[in-house]
Amino acid sequence: MLNFAVIEQQITGSAGEYNFSIPFTKESYDGLVKMQEEFESVGTMDEFNDLLDNLKAFTDQNVQSVIETECPYIKVDPKNNSFYLHYNDVTSDVKMPKALVDRLMESHEKGIDYMPLVKMWVRFLRNPNLPKKGNRFAKKFFNFVNMTYVHPKLKEEFIAQGYSDDVATEKATVYQMKITKEGLLNGYKVSREILHKYEASEDGQTAVQKPRYQRTFDPNTGEITSEGLPEIVEDRLFEPAVMGSRGDAFSCVGQNGFPKPGHFIKVGCLHALDSWDQVNTNDDSSCVKGLHVGGLYYISGYSGEIHNVFIDPMHVGAVPDDNTGAIRCKQYFVHSSLAGVNGSIYHSSDYAKLTDLEWQQMLTDALKVTAEQMEKMNEASTKLQALK
Repeated sequence: MLNFAVIEQQITGSAGEYNFSIPFTKESYDGLVKMQEEFESVGTMDEFNDLLDNLKAFTDQNVQSVIETECPYIKVDPKNNSFYLHYNDVTSDVKMPKALVDRLMESHEKGIDYMPLVKMWVRFLRNPNLPKKGNRFAKKFFNFVNMTYVHPKLKEEFIAQGYSDDVATEKATVYQMKITKEGLLNGYKVSREILHKYEASEDGQTAVQKPRYQRTFDPNTGEITSEGLPEIVEDRLFEPAVMGSRGDAFSCVGQNGFPKPGHFIKVGCLHALDSWDQVNTNDDSSCVKGLHVGGLYYISGYSGEIHNVFIDPMHVGAVPDDNTGAIRCKQYFVHSSLAGVNGSIYHSSDYAKLTDLEWQQMLTDALKVTAEQMEKMNEASTKLQALK
């Protein structure tokens, strides 16, 4: 009739065709024991169905209570079993993907700090595309964040240590996108290094392409002693691996950046398009306009130099492939590169402060527009009154 068991701090069971799984607590277990005795004494289907309704209410209430107790940043709507972010005494009206709730709970159960996930979701709720695109966009975004990848080098190391293929695969599985403590995404960008430069011709009338760096050679053996590359990666110049100098120009702002938009990528710089009109926000379209970044699986399909980038979820425009692909965004910050050694450290907290200021300006502008609209409405109302 009612059967259940405790497995890894979860109580799983069933009654008829109804199955449930709830976190283990002594109160829950004792309550189910009592209900089990009641199920064994029923004599009619009506009595059984009444008890089944009580069981469903008991398990739903239990899940809601545990989630809200263990993670105070989640509010549960028991009527539709939906979850919402509750932060700074405000409850969002955007439904959280179930996968995000599961990851929050899993992080809590394993003693992992779940606040980066909470802050990431807060930042995503600032996204100006969300009101138009709705829950599907939210679900695709977190599916992308939740993607995993079997790191080939890690797997090889585990196999070399004597682990079986299955165990090595499990231990080498990592999340493709990291999340900073401020809730930023830490992803990847593939670029191609620009190894040429332009100088004036002898008559000064045209530009002549020449090597950007000069090799040095051992005077005795003729062997290459250096490729002539700068000591720090900030002094090197890159462009998008696929688009190159095509597509919309974007700004490259930083200590070694450029005064006007172009197609250059530099470590230590913020790269941004002028407006959302330059980002295709259709999740069902691929290889279209926007700044493209991705996870480990995505970049494994391209050759070139790999950069580590910060992306604020508020700048994500589209998630065309939430299984293996990239995301399109309006801006990102390159904080380091596998191509060379940094000359400076670029903290995620500094970039987070910058995007927070942008958000505050967005709010200020929105309130200003609202005030202007109210003023126009009042003027129109005054005119109407005068016409009476």
